[in-house]
Amino acid sequence: MAVEDMTTRVGEIAAAVGHISAETRQAELDVAEVAAVAEQSSASAEQVSAATQQTSAATQELAESAQDLSRTAANLERIVDQFTLSDRG
Repeated sequence: MAVEDMTTRVGEIAAAVGHISAETRQAELDVAEVAAVAEQSSASAEQVSAATQQTSAATQELAESAQDLSRTAANLERIVDQFTLSDRG
């Protein structure tokens, strides 16, 4: 193999290594971007979970309030039923 051939071959190898290096940097950037998106997605999922828990607690409170109102209405109905209306006209 001649020196010129070896020089050409070394140049080709150097170019290939440079290309691999550039591709590796791009892959690192892509992985970092995916990690950032995954982190944002995780934060969003945590927010949704917190909101769901708050909604569940509010729904439970509403159900308890509805039961209290129902009991109060039943008590009022029993009290009102004790009164008799007379026709004094």
